[in-house]
Amino acid sequence: MRNRERVMLGSAAVLVAALGAVLLLWPSREASSPAAAPPVPNAGSGPVTAAQVSPKRAVPVRTPDPAPPRATVVPPSPGDVPPEPEVANAPPQQNDPIEEEKPQTARWKLEKTEHIATLLGRDVSRLEGERQEAKSRGDKARVEQVDALLKRHRVRLDELREEARTLAEAARNEPPEP
Repeated sequence: MRNRERVMLGSAAVLVAALGAVLLLWPSREASSPAAAPPVPNAGSGPVTAAQVSPKRAVPVRTPDPAPPRATVVPPSPGDVPPEPEVANAPPQQNDPIEEEKPQTARWKLEKTEHIATLLGRDVSRLEGERQEAKSRGDKARVEQVDALLKRHRVRLDELREEARTLAEAARNEPPEP
């Protein structure tokens, strides 16, 4: 119950502060009452000008500054070619034909798996270097983090190598591509 009392007390303090701010910032009735308005000098005689009718402002109206541009303008470097302007009634530009998707054969899968294994192997060697660096600095927390990453990466790398062996066998038994 002690925490609940603290929350209630804090809420009450926030409410009192908000009410105090509203009372301080709320326009007073004296300023907005018709009795406080300045008398019109030509009441009832002759034409009335806009300056006589418009209320006097105590604070000048400030126009907001224009927003800063969001795009960064980079001057063109030598060799840059500006794009050609679009022509209103020009025929649509012809796109290059879309190549048919290659069949996902065992050879294709083997190639992709070997590529992923290569990238993961690079990652493992990078992490080993990072681990040595953290060890030399004495950063035990980072060494533990890198060890966990290395363990996961090595398990995945072993899985990929096993999958590559299976795919290499399947690729040897596959008919050649036309």
